[in-house]
Amino acid sequence: MTTATDIPRRALRDPVWYYEEILGVTYIYDKQREILEALTQYDKVAVLGCNGSGKDWTSGRAILWWLGTHYPAKVVVIGPTHRQVSDIVFRESRNGYQQAHYPLGGRFLQQTSRYNIDNESFAIGFATNDAFNILGYHSPATLVIVTEAHNVDQDHIDAIMRLQPKCILMTGNAFALSGAFFDAFNENRENWHTIRIAASDTPNVIEGREVVPGMITQEWVADRAEGWGIDSPEYIASVLAQFPDTLEDTLVASSDIMKAVELKIKPDRDETGLLSRLDPA
Repeated sequence: MTTATDIPRRALRDPVWYYEEILGVTYIYDKQREILEALTQYDKVAVLGCNGSGKDWTSGRAILWWLGTHYPAKVVVIGPTHRQVSDIVFRESRNGYQQAHYPLGGRFLQQTSRYNIDNESFAIGFATNDAFNILGYHSPATLVIVTEAHNVDQDHIDAIMRLQPKCILMTGNAFALSGAFFDAFNENRENWHTIRIAASDTPNVIEGREVVPGMITQEWVADRAEGWGIDSPEYIASVLAQFPDTLEDTLVASSDIMKAVELKIKPDRDETGLLSRLDPA
């Protein structure tokens, strides 16, 4: 028999159980489970997803799990726009709060992206043009969620790191070929636990029917294959959840950039002593 005192202890190591038993979630697909389990094992998690893969659904309820299993604790949600933070991530958090099987305590402040347990434990979300506005939210257990991370400026990511968070969760799409989110899957991948969600990993596409309303469907994938073409950057990013070789606003292909990064310079002087050559690794 599970008692009230057992809940935080078990939920801390098993967020999937918390989602199902406490929040009343009836369906979590494999990639969402992978995200939740990663939050208990790694301090830096980056999720690259196709359109409509349930990233924000998972992140919004992760706010409730974190504050329900850590004390004192803070959750800071950062995004490129107020709409993304308030109307999407915090809306999912509010929905999870209202649908929970047990009273979670605390309250959501109306018309704000804030969920208060008390003065020492709360979640706050915002979009800002000034990275210095991110500073100051220190806690023994801080979770930072970066939504639409491919559109978040590097100085904001640097400010987040200065919070010394216990865990960072970045979620985004493959719509940028530079920045901290792109680097997490490329040159900086050794420092991040990465998860990729292609359309073929999602339940509606796997089943060929609408298992989860609002998620990407096989019909949408087929429509975009015809409209964009399967070799287009839009299809590669939005459906396959892969960084395309080029985007419309890039001048140099990402494959060329990575080749340049991997070049090793070996001195090779000629008779003048002035020349060197590049030797591929």
